[in-house]
Amino acid sequence: MSYKVYIFDKAITITDNLNNNSRHVYAFSSVNLDEIIQKLQNNLLPEVFLYHPNIKYAWHNFKTHFDVIEAAGGIVQNDENKYLFIYRNGKWDLPKGKMEPGEQPDETALREVKEECGIQNISIDHFLLDTYHLFTENKKKRLKITHWYKMNEDAKSPLIPQEEEGIEKVEWLDIQKDKWPLENSYENIKLLFSDLDRLKNY
Repeated sequence: MSYKVYIFDKAITITDNLNNNSRHVYAFSSVNLDEIIQKLQNNLLPEVFLYHPNIKYAWHNFKTHFDVIEAAGGIVQNDENKYLFIYRNGKWDLPKGKMEPGEQPDETALREVKEECGIQNISIDHFLLDTYHLFTENKKKRLKITHWYKMNEDAKSPLIPQEEEGIEKVEWLDIQKDKWPLENSYENIKLLFSDLDRLKNY
């Protein structure tokens, strides 16, 4: 089992399995996380694997080093097997946002997709997976956990980007034919689409 946490395009993998070929494996119990993160940010390391035999303990301990923010979003597929993308900050991304007090993750995912893309006729099929990334805000290191749901849209609703959130475009993209959206996207988004056949046939 493992947790892959991205900081920019570099990954910290917390794992209970030592069967990998990376030279950058460290014992979780003895590592200095601040130093590791700094080295990743400065391109002094390409990746890091943090090993601990008790993955639940290691993951819980890892999270205590950061302010944890929970978010949720959707991978929305239409009847043409295209996926709904937003374009923001020079990157193709998926609609998502922070959970509000009292919300469940699936409620957040539906709300954010509707707000950011201007569509209403969507439904959740099922939960997909969680992704993780680190960022700095107000000089504090934060860990964002995003809960992703597979969704469907059948009504061909008009797309309206939420411009006040910095979204410039909303488009249906066929990433099986056109790889360029993922080439200009985030590592967590690439991870979500890494098994496209499995995703398409869900």
